[in-house]
Amino acid sequence: MEVNKKDATVLDDAIRFWQESNKITPELAEDLRKSYEIRNSNVDTITWYAFISAVSCGLLAFGALVIDEKWIELLRNRWGFSETVVGIGFSLVAVMFVILAKRRKLKYPTAKASNEAYTITIILSVAIAIAYWTRSFAYFDGNYARPLLLAAITYFISAAYLNSRLLWTVMLLTLAGWWGAQTYFWTDGSFRFAGMNYPLNMTVFGLVIWSMAWIVDKISFLKSFTPITYSIGLFLFLVAAWTLSIFGNYDDLERWYAIRQGRLWYWAVGYTVVLGALTAYAFQVKNDVLRDTCLIFFLLNIYTRYFEYFWDRTNKGIFFAILAFSFWFVGKKAEQWRNKDKKLA
Repeated sequence: MEVNKKDATVLDDAIRFWQESNKITPELAEDLRKSYEIRNSNVDTITWYAFISAVSCGLLAFGALVIDEKWIELLRNRWGFSETVVGIGFSLVAVMFVILAKRRKLKYPTAKASNEAYTITIILSVAIAIAYWTRSFAYFDGNYARPLLLAAITYFISAAYLNSRLLWTVMLLTLAGWWGAQTYFWTDGSFRFAGMNYPLNMTVFGLVIWSMAWIVDKISFLKSFTPITYSIGLFLFLVAAWTLSIFGNYDDLERWYAIRQGRLWYWAVGYTVVLGALTAYAFQVKNDVLRDTCLIFFLLNIYTRYFEYFWDRTNKGIFFAILAFSFWFVGKKAEQWRNKDKKLA
């Protein structure tokens, strides 16, 4: 069995403790040490960067061929294909790659990075297919939310079938795009839905996605998507809430420009309180994802408030000195909490 360096250290310490306390014999301890080996982390790093490069090159190729050169349109016009035929063609391509990806996952279950290369092709094929399907129906009377919803449903089915986190991520992001487009369509082009502007609207949406992680965790065939749903939902919620702390519930940019930022102080205070409460809760329950994400946004919040209220009024050196001291204090307390947890363990 291959394990990373950190896990190998934990196993070595455990085996040494059992041997020194006479829980196991020296022979058994040696057999246990031979039962695993350290995985080559350099190979994992190279594989990960190669996968990122493949994703980037795939997206660039898609943009160059489909958007810039419009080769699909050239072929369609030359051979007289209708938009429906192109949609059907790319739908079949997407289905074919879903089948190939499933077979490869069953044959090479540990080759996660290379398996996801098929996922990129599926994502692009589905996007092109739905684009041409909707164009053949005149974009469903100009409602862009409908093709986005159709894409989100397709990505959901594909992600569940292939157990692909990348497809699940794209599904959640597509769902966010659908919600924005759908509320815009429902309000006939207005930037306020149910009394909420876009930042507040997307804050509520992010909170819903974040809450979905608990529902996903209860469904057996979707359970593996719980961490990614939790992380993306949390990120969407905090990003939208951050924009809300800046713009408030204003839906008119000119009106927002006309007011002093200090009039929106309660949105900033509310966002800071939420971040503080979530950070304290994360330390209490030892939730690393929630803790790290909230700390990052807490720093972003501090910088945002400074540029809003103090950039033209305070000495820059004094401000950053205070900021450095506060970060040192937070780091010191975090280290004390960590040491205390280790002693309790």
